[in-house]
Amino acid sequence: MLALVLDTSTPAVSAGLVRDGELLAEHVVVDGRRHGELLAVGIREVLKAGAPDTVVVGVGPGPFTGLRVGIMSAAAFGSARGLPVLGVCSLDGLGAPSTVVVTDARRKEVYWAVYDEAGARVDGPHVTAPSLVQQAISTQRVVGDGARLYGFATADEPRYPSVLALALAAERQDPLPLTPLYLRRPDAIEPGAIKKVTA
Repeated sequence: MLALVLDTSTPAVSAGLVRDGELLAEHVVVDGRRHGELLAVGIREVLKAGAPDTVVVGVGPGPFTGLRVGIMSAAAFGSARGLPVLGVCSLDGLGAPSTVVVTDARRKEVYWAVYDEAGARVDGPHVTAPSLVQQAISTQRVVGDGARLYGFATADEPRYPSVLALALAAERQDPLPLTPLYLRRPDAIEPGAIKKVTA
């Protein structure tokens, strides 16, 4: 399987081309404000290494705009080329044996998941306050940009999802639907009844 792998769930805008567990090309730029323009450039660059027969995309959890850019780009590319598009949990791009993945969810919260000795996700994804994650960590290795932000991880631990790890996750598990994993209730609320201002 030659897979175009995309992820925009964090400030890292990632595109890669992976064949059978081997990374053929990768383009990663860390800029959380330009997902749309940077992802298009990344896709163009990695496609120089070959024509994929499938598309893998991280569906989150992550911020609203970033997730929509990645998922819609993957869906459009797959539709235009007639390729299957497989959704995977973006935290699986950092998951490794006996780890806890913690990414920044903003608003003083984190997204997190727990991985067992085989590297399979056994808990999560969740969104909570960082203090609640500490109760679930025990002796496991902690990775991710949220882990660094809140002092759970050391500077040499991975910060953002890897396109290679996302491709491997897509091979091991059933695909997720191409629906963003927001994990949070929307801020918008339905307006109430209109109040009369005159008698």
